[in-house]
Amino acid sequence: MSLTRNENKRLPFLKCTEHFMPMGNGNICGTGYTFTHTVSDGLRAGGLWLVMQDDSGQAATNDGDIIMFAAIEDVDWLSESQIKLKLTIEHWGRVTSPETKHQKLEGQLYPLWQNSYLPMDDILVVRLIECTHQFHPAERHYPNRLAHEPAFSVAHVAGSDHQLNTNWVCWRWLEILPITLDKKQRLLKSPDARLCIRYLKRIIRQSDRFN
Repeated sequence: MSLTRNENKRLPFLKCTEHFMPMGNGNICGTGYTFTHTVSDGLRAGGLWLVMQDDSGQAATNDGDIIMFAAIEDVDWLSESQIKLKLTIEHWGRVTSPETKHQKLEGQLYPLWQNSYLPMDDILVVRLIECTHQFHPAERHYPNRLAHEPAFSVAHVAGSDHQLNTNWVCWRWLEILPITLDKKQRLLKSPDARLCIRYLKRIIRQSDRFN
């Protein structure tokens, strides 16, 4: 599906407690008529919106909230008891109308943060690689893949052998850390990654002091 800047799209949507971010992949499972209908509509539309939801059921569906556009890479309808979706998160957008009709939500494509790069010895990069090695040992020899294999080529993630894309690093941390929905939305609505970087570094340094 081709999206252009500031284009409005009314698309099927799924609410997710796992908050997938751009330049990443995700897997979602579900059952029932509504889920099946949403997946079918998403296939016809070329993708769907992912709406962040917290464990209490609060969802980011207010006007201006950030939502993710996901392309459906594969659907496994039959091999298990649940339908399994393989998604690539390609863009993000803003909710332009909080009213949902026929299980569809209206959103406008919103520009991603401008690319910048972090050195491999930056605390966010170092701790992210350590986290990945601890919980995903198979990724040990692929530090540019980390917890989620990027949807884009490594060239989009690495500036050189000694740098990683700042946005990609921030988004992977936002997927991992138990940050409140309101705080996560505030960080994503910032015009660039600087606020997110400062916030994440404060969390990591506080964690280091207590460990």
